[in-house]
Amino acid sequence: MHRTSLGLAIAGLSLCVLVASTWLAGCGAAERSPSLEPVEVGCAGCTVLTGGTVFDGSRAGRATVVIDGDRVRQVVFDERERGVEVAGGEVVDVSGKTVLPGLIDLHVHSLSVAGPYDYHDGELRLEDHTKAMLRAGVTSYLDLGSSQHVIFEQRARARAGEVLAPQLFAAGPLLTPTGGHPCYHGSPPGDFCLFIDAPADVGEAFDALLPGAPDFIKIVLESGGSRPLPRLSRASVAAIEQAAGAAGVRVIAHATEAVDVEVALDAGVTRFAHMPDQDRISPELARRMAAAGAVIVSTLAVTDGLHRVAHGTLTELDDPALADDVPAGVIAALRDPSLLAELRTTRYRELVTGWREHAAANLLTCHRAGVSIATGSDAGNPGVFHGLALRREVALLVEAGLSPLEALTAATRTAADVLGRPDLGRLEAGALADVLVVDGDALADVRALGRVSRVYKSGVLLDREALALPRRTPLARRQRTGAGAGDTCLAAPECGAALSCGPDQRCAAICDGPSACAPGSACLFDAASPTGGSCAPGDGCDLFAQDCDNDAACVFWGNGATSCWYAGAGSDGQPCDASFGCAPGSVCDGASSTCKDLCDPRGERGEACPGGKKCVDYSAIAGLPVGACE
Repeated sequence: MHRTSLGLAIAGLSLCVLVASTWLAGCGAAERSPSLEPVEVGCAGCTVLTGGTVFDGSRAGRATVVIDGDRVRQVVFDERERGVEVAGGEVVDVSGKTVLPGLIDLHVHSLSVAGPYDYHDGELRLEDHTKAMLRAGVTSYLDLGSSQHVIFEQRARARAGEVLAPQLFAAGPLLTPTGGHPCYHGSPPGDFCLFIDAPADVGEAFDALLPGAPDFIKIVLESGGSRPLPRLSRASVAAIEQAAGAAGVRVIAHATEAVDVEVALDAGVTRFAHMPDQDRISPELARRMAAAGAVIVSTLAVTDGLHRVAHGTLTELDDPALADDVPAGVIAALRDPSLLAELRTTRYRELVTGWREHAAANLLTCHRAGVSIATGSDAGNPGVFHGLALRREVALLVEAGLSPLEALTAATRTAADVLGRPDLGRLEAGALADVLVVDGDALADVRALGRVSRVYKSGVLLDREALALPRRTPLARRQRTGAGAGDTCLAAPECGAALSCGPDQRCAAICDGPSACAPGSACLFDAASPTGGSCAPGDGCDLFAQDCDNDAACVFWGNGATSCWYAGAGSDGQPCDASFGCAPGSVCDGASSTCKDLCDPRGERGEACPGGKKCVDYSAIAGLPVGACE
């Protein structure tokens, strides 16, 4: 080697030694550098979750989460293995667990019981369903179809802190054509549906809708999976979207076919309450959806649940722990062959198999095109249990092709964005402290969501065992009393003196017979009510004109009360249907469960009874001049 080169090498070596010596000499100073010191976390009164894997709504890693009151104070990812130094608070070791935001279900029917369609439970199961969601770590949800006066009352109480419940958002009544899903021809709409048959109907519907302050407006686009249904026109959908935009309320569309998606997009609607399952979405349509910023609520759990009920593979029924979250009557009903007959025909099994396949394929097509996916379960349908169904939904997303991180994002951050709530669905400073802790690594296996360790609701650790249904722990933080006649009631003790919480969840006068009610009100008995009966006012429909909307049947209840009721198919000696309904112009005889045609015993209205039958006068029972052909 030349001397010059050797000199440079020695000089370089000396420089390296000098740098190394300097680094070694300053080693202690480097350790004391703020950038490398442990991060200080916690505070007096805080809860510090440390040692686990944290999913913050978009990324995952080893981190510490600090809860201060009802908010997340800090989330510190330990990417450089600096560690944390707890300055104060309760330290909770969550090693071997995953900490993530509380889950969000964007499609729930709070009052539906998840039993077979032919199963009718007379009790209000709202509290049971609320407990099940909380126990599963579902800390926010969107109700997309419940009696509006009940669900808006629950929402008001939850927001006021009167009842322990998830964050509740509600759409209230659905906008659908007369006879459309879910208020089919023959059903009284009550406060469940508003009918839109032309753009001119939109203004009146919004006048009825907006005073309830719905969080979303749900429109129904469905031609019917097994029978033709009326459809909202394109002009009506556009008018609804325009009116909703002016009112500052989001629209979400129930869509079951690709053409429904196209109609919605043409009107500017970009939120969808279901993954369409009647046919396939083309890649071109999926790209159009992505370009429009559309988001689809997946609801794979509903077709999966129906498929498993239809094929007898709902294995949850064999787990004794199911009774902690699902009412015993529902479990029994899902085992009852007589209640499952309609769902287990060969034709129905073929239908639900196709629906499930279409939904999964459409999800993958949309995902590949870049359409945003958010989770919803459609809880309340057969076998789709509140709370439990959302963890099933996340697993189905992974089965369909999403990564676990993508599926968990759909159930947290993306779902919160649909709600317009950036303080939900994420773990970051300032977010609401709705926190779920599960055993295992949910990023490796989303089935870990079924192994719930802890649930914090607004920073408060829930007693999950106390919320199990057999424990009957009340959710109300204080019991309401003294509600007046006509007020909404969610439990019997809420009504004032001499009042009962009736089957329609309104306070009404207690009665033990027709004479105890004012004329025009019937004494209806409710086996679930401790008071037995309550006076229910009729709506005054005409028994002979049969003037009910939506082809519902006008029937008499007694004491001069008439009301629109579910129309059945039977008349003149044919059986009543499951809801004691007969065809309009007939009435169900409860003693024989047969339909009898109505007649006028005075001979002034209506035709004479056919087939030589006589018009038997029921005026004394009905409180009106009416009879039945016998």
